[in-house]
Amino acid sequence: MKVCFILSACFFSLFFLGGCERVGDNLSTEANFEEWYPQYNRYVRNWLTKQVAGIETEIEMLNAELVEVADDEGKKKIQEVLLEKQKLLKRMQSRQEMGDYFQFKAIGDLPPELVWNNGLEQPDIGDPAAKKGGAFRYFISSFPPTIRPFGPNSNNSFRGELYDNIEISLVELHPETGEVIPGVAKEWAIGTDGKTVFFRLDPDAKYNDGVAVKAIDFMWWVYLRASDNVVTPWFKQYLREQMAQFTLFGTDIIAISLPEPKPKLAYFATLPPSPPHFYKQYGPDYKERYQWRVPPTTAAYTVKPADLVKGVSITLSRTDNWWAKEKKFYRYRFNVDRIRYTVVRDRSKAWELFRAGEIDYFPITLPEYWYQKSEMPPVFDGYVERYTWYNQFPRIPWSLYLNSAKAPLDNRDVRLGICYASNWQKVIDVIFRGDASRLPGWTKGYGRFDNPKIMARPFSISKAREHFAKAGYVKEGDDGILMKEDGQRLEVALTFSRIPVREKMMGILKEEAKKAGLDFIMDGLDHTVVYKKEMQKNHQAVFSAWGFQPPYPRYYEYFHSSNAYDDKGNLKHNTNNVFSFKDERMDQLSVAFRNARTEDELEKYAHEMQQIIHDSGVYVPGYMTEFSRIGCWRWVRWPNSEFTEFCPPRTYVPFESYVYWIDEDMKRETETAKRSGKKFPEVQAVKQRYRIKTEPKGNSGE
Repeated sequence: MKVCFILSACFFSLFFLGGCERVGDNLSTEANFEEWYPQYNRYVRNWLTKQVAGIETEIEMLNAELVEVADDEGKKKIQEVLLEKQKLLKRMQSRQEMGDYFQFKAIGDLPPELVWNNGLEQPDIGDPAAKKGGAFRYFISSFPPTIRPFGPNSNNSFRGELYDNIEISLVELHPETGEVIPGVAKEWAIGTDGKTVFFRLDPDAKYNDGVAVKAIDFMWWVYLRASDNVVTPWFKQYLREQMAQFTLFGTDIIAISLPEPKPKLAYFATLPPSPPHFYKQYGPDYKERYQWRVPPTTAAYTVKPADLVKGVSITLSRTDNWWAKEKKFYRYRFNVDRIRYTVVRDRSKAWELFRAGEIDYFPITLPEYWYQKSEMPPVFDGYVERYTWYNQFPRIPWSLYLNSAKAPLDNRDVRLGICYASNWQKVIDVIFRGDASRLPGWTKGYGRFDNPKIMARPFSISKAREHFAKAGYVKEGDDGILMKEDGQRLEVALTFSRIPVREKMMGILKEEAKKAGLDFIMDGLDHTVVYKKEMQKNHQAVFSAWGFQPPYPRYYEYFHSSNAYDDKGNLKHNTNNVFSFKDERMDQLSVAFRNARTEDELEKYAHEMQQIIHDSGVYVPGYMTEFSRIGCWRWVRWPNSEFTEFCPPRTYVPFESYVYWIDEDMKRETETAKRSGKKFPEVQAVKQRYRIKTEPKGNSGE
């Protein structure tokens, strides 16, 4: 699911380096992995050398500072930083000892002691009763700015439907148990170093153009994103820092090493392949050349050129003889032959199309739809069925994101004042009729990794004005808006996607904020424009959300300073740190979280980072729901099997699980019944098998 699975570069350059060394540009008009990878090996070696030297210098400085500090508290803080630096130094030195980033070995060099796993003990997914065939019709509010899977603007709201939700990587996580299951890899083994995963490819694995997947295709995945032919700051950074080595053993086995051991190691080493035959023209003009070309993938679906109608619709067609159609974990999923996404910019128009049976499925979680609009004849007559389904997916952080690089949001007291001036509870009570609840902090739904002490600040006029006064807003204008002595008003532009329900939400926030002396300037824009403005860091406050995935939360890309500013202090664009957030301790913790070896470490670092985010005020928690409500025509069927009830729990919204199917016989029966006036029993079902029963509690202390 989007809510934008999303980007940045040059880790540590703000700490002790003068910037990033560039790998030589590939100026040819043809892809040339063979020429590029030795350059990249050299680049990573040089980068590691600089990292080690820089960390050693920092350790020397910290040791010197430790001698000079007299108080115990000061010594303790320095020792904590020193410990993390020593861990980091050991990590970098260990990587140096591993040798080149890309290596090629014979099959005889494979370690003989490997113990292979295949994950087949995990339960099936879906329902054996599922039928193949038919078409699923849905809608999207805007056409994607590109069809490319990487590069500028690729992280748009539709990329999940094209790639993330359907493409099969080396291994996957089971959407109910959370355990590793096979994907393109038939089996995998953990090396004796505890940080290398050996993947043996499934000999049946093919792209949906029929070309076999080979082990080198995973090196190509790196090449395409790490070369200087494309602007992918997040990928470049991640691949250099979080992937330590790729080793080929013949054509069907690849080993991927991480810098250190991790929980669920195989999952964190997984990648999808990239087809070299498709990218043979990859070069400096990649952005333009591949703008509207759909690459072959391992997915059950692809987009045919004729089914990409710009500005109108995108249709995914099921691959003939899909390689995984009989494989466990995939045989009862991806059942329909075609999935058609029609662009309908006006949600009310989309609803009318759904009522008329032109769209098969509609999200009706919003009370406006659940309590009012879906109370309609097609529901009463049994043609449209309604479901409430509880999931176990991390809650999507629909909230206000404050850009601390924009005045007056560069003042912490202004940000904290906004936290208290934002009456999300009234939004929940009015818009959601109490069905939603307040999001406590940056993450929710990760169990032990959520800090139970963090709670969102409640709406409080007095506390908001107290913080605004500390920031210098001490006078009140005739309209009730606070201002400084020089007449500067307390105004903040609030950017959001211009759809009716969000206009109502933002309208409530605006009217309530006035009571605290804050004027939210409404900035409702088209969804695509909002996304671009946010990624360019041109917003002040934006109502937004980012798509989180199990099993662990993410912090580095959203809060590390290297994703906010370059080594010269200039604001970075097209990264996920839309807060323009910079904090030395957060930098240390987000690195430590990335490098953590155990879940105990992950929990410790996550809790402290959540406290820092809370204290900074850059993030104003909004609302969340623990369920999805949907309406669908009765021919859209859902699992009711021993291993899946309705939908696997680790799914954000039901249709993204692809366990549904279209019953063509029921569709014909329903269409005939509509014409004759025949009715069916009304269906309004609650699916609670996966409902989380307990909720941690905390406080909202400063």
